[in-house]
Amino acid sequence: MKQNMLNKTISTSFQRSEIDGVEKLLEHPPQDREEKLKVASSLIELPVNFKDDIEIIYNDKQLTIRWHPSKIDPDAEALHKNALLLARKGALTEAIENWEKAAQINPYDPDYFFNLGVAYFELKRFQESIENLTRVLAICPFYIKAHLILGTAFLKIRKFEFAKKHLIKSVRYYKNNALSFLNLGAVHSILREYDNGIRMFNQAIKFSPQDPRAYLGLAKIYATVGEQEKANAYFKKVIELDQKGALANYAKRSIIANKDNLKTTISAGAADAKSGSANVEDFYSEGYRLYLSGDYPNSEIMYKRYLSIKRDDDYVWYALAQSQLRSGKLQESLEAIKEALKIYPKKGLYLKDVAIIFDKLNKPDRVIAALTKAKELDKADSITYSLWGKSLFALGNFDEALIMLEKAIKLNTNNQLAKYFMAETLMKLNATEDALDYLYDLKETKMTSPLKERAKVVFNKLTKGE
Repeated sequence: MKQNMLNKTISTSFQRSEIDGVEKLLEHPPQDREEKLKVASSLIELPVNFKDDIEIIYNDKQLTIRWHPSKIDPDAEALHKNALLLARKGALTEAIENWEKAAQINPYDPDYFFNLGVAYFELKRFQESIENLTRVLAICPFYIKAHLILGTAFLKIRKFEFAKKHLIKSVRYYKNNALSFLNLGAVHSILREYDNGIRMFNQAIKFSPQDPRAYLGLAKIYATVGEQEKANAYFKKVIELDQKGALANYAKRSIIANKDNLKTTISAGAADAKSGSANVEDFYSEGYRLYLSGDYPNSEIMYKRYLSIKRDDDYVWYALAQSQLRSGKLQESLEAIKEALKIYPKKGLYLKDVAIIFDKLNKPDRVIAALTKAKELDKADSITYSLWGKSLFALGNFDEALIMLEKAIKLNTNNQLAKYFMAETLMKLNATEDALDYLYDLKETKMTSPLKERAKVVFNKLTKGE
């Protein structure tokens, strides 16, 4: 009795003006199931064996298809509602447990599988997301919002043809959804279908003109096909919209500098940099190009020219610090990264750079202080923990060093610095056999490095009993 009181409807609506041949399609109002399915199949791809009852309701403006689950279970619905509350609180793992239980009780309700697909997507478990969203469309092909997430999940795992199939459906059903057009543009771009990619990115911009991602997509396409001016114009639009974000930094590195303008401005001298013909972003992109080629001194010059015009760009101060660090200018590098931190004090990446510089200056206490702050800002990776462990080792805190080095190796099993100092730490703790394992692993690695040579020397001393 309680089950009959529950009701659930999946509805999909289409504007009549967007339906080809709508007048002929509705010339005779569909009465029985077969006629309704014929109308529905002209709008949505239905499985061959789809026989569910549907409703078709239409007026002068739109046509709506309604579908009802064949079964509704009150216990499953209770789990579903609880899962929604958990998801809103960010407890996705617990929410997933509830939805999976609901789906076991009632495997005929697409809501449970859809929410499972979304939750797994949020957790970056894309294959499980795909499995659940595919199940949604198998149960109810009218659950059209599943196509966007399903297509995006396929994009994430680089199954581009599958992504394209579902994203095409998404833009067909949601004609003003910027994200659908953006993701489809990305797929077309990857598949080298550049004309279609440009068309999709422009549609994304039409519906979301302040989103820098579509402009970046256009910039990448035009850069790929050799249209430098268009590419640069879109890269600069990304910088304008994203300002100091990750996309803006990527765009700055990607701008193709006008070499003639650069030469003119550089020959004018640093004092006249503002009045030169080069665009300020050209200095950054040329600096980055020089940095990648190993020309750190000239890279430093380009970054300084940029900063003589735009001193408030924290990321370029960071880039300058990187060039100076590789040139061995440790104190100057430290001053540059401090300038970056004045502008953006809560950037863990910059604090990590401070730690790297202090490590080279042999100041382990300052390394630990910087990394402690970086970790508070969620910047804790394998390099962070290896430097932390190395510094604790230098201060004689061997037990604590062991903990940090174990974390570093767990995050990256190829971290040579962590392995070497793990061996040194184990020797200090009289665990020589364990130390030998790390030293052997290091000396046998194919990569040539000073640490490998040091590991060989220490290994040979230990095994020869010296």
